[in-house]
Amino acid sequence: MSTTTLKILRDLHGYKQEELAEVLNISQNSYSRLERSPKSLTAEQAQKLAEFYNVGISDILSETMPVLIFKDNKIENSNNGYVGHVENDNRSTANDAIVNALKSELDFLRKQNLELIKALGDRK
Repeated sequence: MSTTTLKILRDLHGYKQEELAEVLNISQNSYSRLERSPKSLTAEQAQKLAEFYNVGISDILSETMPVLIFKDNKIENSNNGYVGHVENDNRSTANDAIVNALKSELDFLRKQNLELIKALGDRK
């Protein structure tokens, strides 16, 4: 499964799943499922998360990987113009979150690649 916008936003801001579950008034397990499959979000949940992160609802529901640009202690999301401030102490955490998200995506792609190679091999 690829890394979703919800996971990236959560990691980028340094929140735990439990904290976001609290925002939505649901269990951590329920939030974890939403993070893996954002299509399951209700309109109310999407609105709450969009307001919480100060992004558009379309960004919360987007299946495309958000493009984040770091400039002068600010995070800019080129998809919607979101600009968030990053303190110097949090820059390392934000970078770690992005690196972890990219590693997760790379692991997924490697696994998918192996599955495709195996499926092609089975066809012979």
